[in-house]
Amino acid sequence: MRKVLLVILILVPVAMMAQQIPQFSQRGIDMLTFNPAFAGSKGYSELLLHHRSQWRSYDGAPVTQNLTYQGMLGKSTGIGFSFVKDEIGPISTSGLKIAYAYHIDMNAVKLTFGLSGDIYQYGINGNEVTTHEENDPAILYALSEKVWRPDATFGTFLYNEHFYFGFSILQLLGSTVELYKNDPAMGTLPLARHFYMNGGYNFSPIRNFDFEPSILWSKAKGSPAQFELNIYAQYMSQILLGGSYRWGDAFAIVAGFKMKERLKFAYSYDIVVSPLRTYNSGSHELIISWIIPNKLGKWNRWRHEYQYDFNPKTHKWKSRW
Repeated sequence: MRKVLLVILILVPVAMMAQQIPQFSQRGIDMLTFNPAFAGSKGYSELLLHHRSQWRSYDGAPVTQNLTYQGMLGKSTGIGFSFVKDEIGPISTSGLKIAYAYHIDMNAVKLTFGLSGDIYQYGINGNEVTTHEENDPAILYALSEKVWRPDATFGTFLYNEHFYFGFSILQLLGSTVELYKNDPAMGTLPLARHFYMNGGYNFSPIRNFDFEPSILWSKAKGSPAQFELNIYAQYMSQILLGGSYRWGDAFAIVAGFKMKERLKFAYSYDIVVSPLRTYNSGSHELIISWIIPNKLGKWNRWRHEYQYDFNPKTHKWKSRW
């Protein structure tokens, strides 16, 4: 029955205008997933694996994997890619984004404009749907297995070593996915534009400790706006602790650590506060990232990126997680 409800929520016309982008609690760490202008802003290359298991113990709950790469190509060009796979019961979505970002040095800050070309595959497996009517042909036979759609994402990013502000628009083309072959009026999924704004500030009130409060606002046509408050604390750029609150939805607790200056881990657990809390045991999320040095074996800083302060006592550069 729960799988049937998931299908209905996705296929009915009203619900199809709601949130369609995979949900992450650690979007402040994995910004490239929703803003191509972020590519290259760290000043070094990074390969990142992101996994989320949402609403554990709920049958057909969302499971998402995301693999991203971002780095600089020269002093003013950022490049990146993102591959995502999202499954909700019998519904599956997989896609590839290839991002380009141009960085404009304005001395005190850098302004970046980014654009990504996206391609997505949408599918539904009727054999995994439980129905009241056995072998219902409307579900088992008439739904397309694979539907491909191109899309694009635009973003801009303003930043320096202490603060950042970003704005992006996802599903820019507003394409339509038709999952029902025989009747386009049924199973039609309009891909609504999603708008994101986020900003944060990094400061060090205590020696060797960095704090970064941030906010994120998102909105999609047909769904209410979503607002997030986040706070991260780092110790010597080696240990990360933090938390976030997604308004009316969940609290998230975040912890991470760095190994050998290149390998980073971050884990978060969502404590659901919405009415869904009675049906699941929370959500788990894990990020593993690998920092890639440049040809000289040093980080590409160019004096402005998040690696912004050298500690002579530890002989290490501080960096944004």
